[in-house]
Amino acid sequence: MKRSIRRRFTPVALGAAAAIVVGLLSAAPASAAPPDCVQSAPNAPMQITADCIDPQFTQPVIDSETDETLPVPHHRVSGHFEGTNIKFNIYLHAQADKAKWDGRFFQYTYPTVFVAGASTAVASDRAIGFALASGGYAVHAGNGSVSLGYRYSAAAAKFAKTLAAKYYGGDRQIFGYLYGPSGGSYQVIGAAENTEGIWQGYVPMVQGVPQPSSYNFEGRSAAELILSGKAAQIRDAILPGGSGNPYATLDPAERAMLKEMLALGIPLKAWENADYLLGYDAKYYGAGLASDDPLAYDPTYVDDFWNSPGYLGTENSPLGQRVRERLAEMGDTIGHRWNIAKRFAYRYQLPPAGQGWIGLDQFRNPDGTPIYPQRPVGEPSFAPVVSGNAAFDGSINGKVIVVSNLYDSDALPWHTDWYRHRVEASLGGAAADSYRVYFTDHADHQDEAPTGLRASTLVNYYGMVEQALRDVAQWAEHGVPAPASTRYSIKDTQISVSPFSLIRQGIQPTVDIVSLGGTIKAKVGKPVTIVATARTPLGGGKIIAAEWDYEGEGTFVPGLAGKPQKIEAITTKYTFTQPGTYVVSVKVTAERDGNVNAKYALLQNIDRVRVVVTK
Repeated sequence: MKRSIRRRFTPVALGAAAAIVVGLLSAAPASAAPPDCVQSAPNAPMQITADCIDPQFTQPVIDSETDETLPVPHHRVSGHFEGTNIKFNIYLHAQADKAKWDGRFFQYTYPTVFVAGASTAVASDRAIGFALASGGYAVHAGNGSVSLGYRYSAAAAKFAKTLAAKYYGGDRQIFGYLYGPSGGSYQVIGAAENTEGIWQGYVPMVQGVPQPSSYNFEGRSAAELILSGKAAQIRDAILPGGSGNPYATLDPAERAMLKEMLALGIPLKAWENADYLLGYDAKYYGAGLASDDPLAYDPTYVDDFWNSPGYLGTENSPLGQRVRERLAEMGDTIGHRWNIAKRFAYRYQLPPAGQGWIGLDQFRNPDGTPIYPQRPVGEPSFAPVVSGNAAFDGSINGKVIVVSNLYDSDALPWHTDWYRHRVEASLGGAAADSYRVYFTDHADHQDEAPTGLRASTLVNYYGMVEQALRDVAQWAEHGVPAPASTRYSIKDTQISVSPFSLIRQGIQPTVDIVSLGGTIKAKVGKPVTIVATARTPLGGGKIIAAEWDYEGEGTFVPGLAGKPQKIEAITTKYTFTQPGTYVVSVKVTAERDGNVNAKYALLQNIDRVRVVVTK
């Protein structure tokens, strides 16, 4: 049941606009005009504090207040900022649940919508439920199209604080935590580097960075051109029980392409979901990764690629020969010439040496000079406009926990390490008191529960984010350090982690199916026993559930698990009715307190084994 209050407040109804600004957005006395927020230059990031006024967002207007019952009872305040296209929604505890508020809020940010009728100002059921269950209210701001930077989020957060103080009562300090994935991570970093006193903690998810070109997508597109016919063999090689050698079935051109792609930092693990990696998954890449469109910022590039020395189109190499063959197969048109040339543009757009872009160092000579010709026109970057012109220099204010994923071919895992070095250079020894990185194995870029075949390989990493938000809150409010960062190593730009939880650290559990060489043999009609062990790291809680996918189709059924504990032995029996080769998956779930009824902050991981079934 919903009870609508339907009150509309305007600056006139509440008093003069200046009174709103002073009374709602400033802690200064009513007689003193709060200062304007500082912007050192037109394109510089605006420095926003808890007390200053952003001149773009001076008039918040409440359009309605309603008492909602779904997804859980709560009080919702909806409004907008006068003279802008920014709307906001504030999700407070229901009147009966006010005592559950612990003096904090959680705020999600993302710059755009992908579905008609959607709005970044509207929270998902999960975001509402998590915030209220975690002692906080939820804040969402944005619109139905594009909302860039962090300034509007800061304005919404500041206004929400004044409402929350009146709604909940008392004069306690209100702590805030900003989080967002991918493009939202740009906004989170923009806020972390350029605001103070609004949020006390930040969780950038699947972190993007202002990379010098789109080499992550271009490299995947290049791989699609050269390696699509070998995707199944590459996948089979890296799955449990495979050869372990993804190059085994490749010819010289294909080997060169795979080596180049991996050196860019595109995860080898991503080949387990080749349709997504190569842009064939229509749900996420309806138009694929490549097009015939020319590069507006470099119109002569296509001619040089196919005609000038030093470019792949003229290169005397197996890969160069294959590129020319593919053009002949596609049809030698100007559109197809652009289609192929664009895929390899990353070779000819190198940033200056020494900036940490290790994925592009493969295109340099030992002295750091480029191997190939370089274009005088660089690719436009969307990072400044999305982030609010953040410097990405690591000068964070507050506690930060980054959650990134090892199967992510969109925001590459080593980009998280790139920014980590900037934070450590900026903060020095203080970084250990303010910064963590958690890598999630068996998770990619998408923050929704994987379905179908993707579910047999991937987990929903959102529980990692929710636990990181709870940990960053305890860190900021009570000085309880978050669990240690995930330990990882980088070799040839590929991030790898230990299979042992106590060595890996972070917060994700580990799980390992006991087998010889990643393979188990079974007979049709006879039950086969499969045994796995699961462990949690320090701060990772306890194993509370285990599920099995026997047919490798992404359909999991509950398995036997003992009482919640840090180390769990998991055993199952299954009878296969048809001969064949199956990849069986086990998915384990951990929770910080061992609560088997928990809905949020569930930490998951997967292991697989190849089962060869004969008559």
